[in-house]
Amino acid sequence: MKGIAKESCGIDRGTRTLSFQIKLLVEQIDFIEGQIEEVEARIEEGIETTEPLILTIPGIGHILGAQIASEIGDIHRFRNASAVVSYAGINPSVSQSGKFSSSENHITKQGSPYLRRALYLAATAQLRLSTPFRDYYDKKRADGKSHREALIAVARKLVHVIYAVLSKQEPYRPDAVNANPVSRSE
Repeated sequence: MKGIAKESCGIDRGTRTLSFQIKLLVEQIDFIEGQIEEVEARIEEGIETTEPLILTIPGIGHILGAQIASEIGDIHRFRNASAVVSYAGINPSVSQSGKFSSSENHITKQGSPYLRRALYLAATAQLRLSTPFRDYYDKKRADGKSHREALIAVARKLVHVIYAVLSKQEPYRPDAVNANPVSRSE
Protein backbone atom coordinates (compact mmCIF):
# COMPACT_ATOMS: atom_id res chain seq x y z
CA MET A 1 0.00 0.00 0.00
CA LYS A 2 2.83 2.40 0.87
CA GLY A 3 4.49 1.67 -2.47
CA ILE A 4 1.33 2.65 -4.34
CA ALA A 5 1.02 5.85 -2.28
CA LYS A 6 4.61 6.83 -3.07
CA GLU A 7 3.99 6.51 -6.78
CA SER A 8 0.58 8.20 -6.80
CA CYS A 9 0.16 11.82 -7.90
CA GLY A 10 1.62 13.67 -4.95
CA ILE A 11 4.38 16.13 -4.41
CA ASP A 12 7.74 14.45 -4.47
CA ARG A 13 9.88 17.38 -5.56
CA GLY A 14 10.74 20.35 -3.43
CA THR A 15 9.58 18.79 -0.17
CA ARG A 16 12.62 20.14 1.67
CA THR A 17 11.83 23.64 0.38
CA LEU A 18 8.18 23.35 1.45
CA SER A 19 9.22 21.99 4.82
CA PHE A 20 11.56 24.95 5.29
CA GLN A 21 8.80 27.41 4.34
CA ILE A 22 6.41 25.82 6.82
CA LYS A 23 9.08 26.04 9.53
CA LEU A 24 9.54 29.76 8.80
CA LEU A 25 5.79 30.38 8.89
CA VAL A 26 5.47 28.62 12.25
CA GLU A 27 8.31 30.76 13.62
CA GLN A 28 6.56 33.92 12.34
CA ILE A 29 3.30 32.87 14.01
CA ASP A 30 5.11 32.21 17.30
CA PHE A 31 6.82 35.63 17.08
CA ILE A 32 3.53 37.45 16.40
CA GLU A 33 1.77 35.59 19.23
CA GLY A 34 4.57 36.70 21.56
CA GLN A 35 4.07 40.31 20.46
CA ILE A 36 0.31 40.03 21.02
CA GLU A 37 0.92 38.77 24.56
CA GLU A 38 3.25 41.70 25.24
CA VAL A 39 0.74 44.25 23.91
CA GLU A 40 -2.08 42.71 25.96
CA ALA A 41 0.09 42.83 29.10
CA ARG A 42 0.78 46.54 28.51
CA ILE A 43 -2.93 47.21 27.94
CA GLU A 44 -3.78 45.44 31.20
CA GLU A 45 -1.14 47.45 33.03
CA GLY A 46 -2.40 50.69 31.46
CA ILE A 47 -6.07 50.22 32.33
CA GLU A 48 -5.16 49.12 35.87
CA THR A 49 -3.39 52.45 36.41
CA THR A 50 -5.72 54.82 34.53
CA GLU A 51 -9.32 53.58 34.95
CA PRO A 52 -9.39 50.45 37.14
CA LEU A 53 -12.98 51.08 38.25
CA ILE A 54 -14.35 50.27 34.80
CA LEU A 55 -13.18 46.70 35.42
CA THR A 56 -15.68 46.39 38.30
CA ILE A 57 -18.52 46.26 35.75
CA PRO A 58 -19.27 42.63 34.87
CA GLY A 59 -18.49 41.65 31.29
CA ILE A 60 -15.88 44.39 30.87
CA GLY A 61 -12.37 43.01 30.95
CA HIS A 62 -9.02 44.66 30.46
CA ILE A 63 -9.09 44.91 26.67
CA LEU A 64 -12.72 46.03 26.36
CA GLY A 65 -12.33 48.37 29.34
CA ALA A 66 -9.28 49.95 27.72
CA GLN A 67 -11.18 50.45 24.45
CA ILE A 68 -14.13 52.08 26.19
CA ALA A 69 -12.01 54.26 28.50
CA SER A 70 -9.73 55.41 25.69
CA GLU A 71 -12.62 56.28 23.38
CA ILE A 72 -14.47 58.20 26.09
CA GLY A 73 -11.33 59.92 27.36
CA ASP A 74 -11.98 62.34 30.21
CA ILE A 75 -15.52 61.57 31.37
CA HIS A 76 -15.94 65.12 32.65
CA ARG A 77 -15.99 66.48 29.10
CA PHE A 78 -19.54 65.08 28.85
CA ARG A 79 -22.30 66.87 30.74
CA ASN A 80 -24.21 63.62 31.39
CA ALA A 81 -24.56 59.98 30.32
CA SER A 82 -26.91 60.89 27.46
CA ALA A 83 -24.09 62.91 25.91
CA VAL A 84 -21.91 59.78 25.95
CA VAL A 85 -24.78 57.81 24.37
CA SER A 86 -24.91 60.42 21.59
CA TYR A 87 -21.13 60.37 21.23
CA ALA A 88 -21.27 56.60 20.78
CA GLY A 89 -24.07 56.93 18.22
CA ILE A 90 -26.44 54.54 19.96
CA ASN A 91 -29.19 57.08 20.46
CA PRO A 92 -32.38 56.67 18.40
CA SER A 93 -32.73 58.80 15.30
CA VAL A 94 -35.75 61.05 14.87
CA SER A 95 -37.71 60.68 11.67
CA GLN A 96 -40.40 63.34 11.33
CA SER A 97 -42.06 65.27 8.57
CA GLY A 98 -44.92 67.60 9.32
CA LYS A 99 -47.38 65.69 11.48
CA PHE A 100 -45.81 62.32 10.66
CA SER A 101 -43.55 60.79 13.25
CA SER A 102 -41.96 57.41 12.59
CA SER A 103 -42.37 54.69 15.17
CA GLU A 104 -39.46 52.68 13.67
CA ASN A 105 -36.31 54.59 14.57
CA HIS A 106 -32.79 53.26 14.08
CA ILE A 107 -29.70 54.33 15.98
CA THR A 108 -27.96 57.39 14.56
CA LYS A 109 -24.51 55.77 14.16
CA GLN A 110 -23.01 59.26 14.43
CA GLY A 111 -19.99 59.47 16.63
CA SER A 112 -17.29 57.01 17.48
CA PRO A 113 -17.68 53.67 15.69
CA TYR A 114 -14.99 52.20 17.96
CA LEU A 115 -16.89 53.12 21.12
CA ARG A 116 -20.15 51.86 19.58
CA ARG A 117 -18.54 48.50 18.77
CA ALA A 118 -16.97 48.19 22.24
CA LEU A 119 -20.31 48.94 23.90
CA TYR A 120 -22.06 46.43 21.65
CA LEU A 121 -19.51 43.78 22.67
CA ALA A 122 -19.91 44.70 26.34
CA ALA A 123 -23.69 44.45 26.02
CA THR A 124 -23.33 41.07 24.31
CA ALA A 125 -21.14 39.89 27.20
CA GLN A 126 -23.99 40.76 29.58
CA LEU A 127 -26.18 38.11 27.94
CA ARG A 128 -23.81 35.37 29.13
CA LEU A 129 -23.90 36.61 32.72
CA SER A 130 -26.56 36.75 35.39
CA THR A 131 -26.66 40.51 35.96
CA PRO A 132 -29.31 43.24 36.10
CA PHE A 133 -28.36 43.95 32.48
CA ARG A 134 -29.44 40.43 31.49
CA ASP A 135 -32.72 40.97 33.34
CA TYR A 136 -33.18 44.26 31.48
CA TYR A 137 -32.53 42.51 28.16
CA ASP A 138 -35.12 39.84 29.01
CA LYS A 139 -37.64 42.56 29.95
CA LYS A 140 -37.10 44.34 26.62
CA ARG A 141 -37.52 41.05 24.72
CA ALA A 142 -40.74 40.37 26.67
CA ASP A 143 -41.92 43.86 25.64
CA GLY A 144 -41.65 42.76 22.00
CA LYS A 145 -38.29 44.28 21.10
CA SER A 146 -36.05 42.42 18.67
CA HIS A 147 -32.73 40.98 19.84
CA ARG A 148 -30.78 43.87 18.34
CA GLU A 149 -33.12 46.54 19.77
CA ALA A 150 -32.91 44.97 23.23
CA LEU A 151 -29.12 44.70 22.94
CA ILE A 152 -28.81 48.40 22.05
CA ALA A 153 -31.06 49.22 25.03
CA VAL A 154 -28.65 47.25 27.23
CA ALA A 155 -25.71 49.15 25.69
CA ARG A 156 -27.40 52.48 26.51
CA LYS A 157 -28.04 51.37 30.09
CA LEU A 158 -24.43 50.22 30.29
CA VAL A 159 -23.27 53.71 29.22
CA HIS A 160 -25.23 55.21 32.11
CA VAL A 161 -23.50 52.81 34.52
CA ILE A 162 -20.07 53.50 32.99
CA TYR A 163 -20.72 57.24 33.27
CA ALA A 164 -21.70 56.90 36.94
CA VAL A 165 -18.69 54.71 37.78
CA LEU A 166 -16.17 56.97 36.04
CA SER A 167 -17.61 60.33 37.06
CA LYS A 168 -18.20 59.42 40.72
CA GLN A 169 -15.01 57.30 40.90
CA GLU A 170 -16.91 54.56 42.74
CA PRO A 171 -16.96 50.86 41.88
CA TYR A 172 -19.96 49.29 40.17
CA ARG A 173 -22.80 48.24 42.46
CA PRO A 174 -25.43 45.95 40.89
CA ASP A 175 -28.10 47.10 43.34
CA ALA A 176 -27.72 50.68 42.05
CA VAL A 177 -28.61 49.67 38.47
CA ASN A 178 -32.24 48.90 39.26
CA ALA A 179 -32.56 51.30 42.20
CA ASN A 180 -31.82 54.41 40.09
CA PRO A 181 -33.78 54.21 36.86
CA VAL A 182 -32.45 56.32 34.02
CA SER A 183 -34.28 59.63 33.95
CA ARG A 184 -35.16 61.34 30.68
CA SER A 185 -34.04 64.74 32.01
CA GLU A 186 -30.36 63.85 31.58
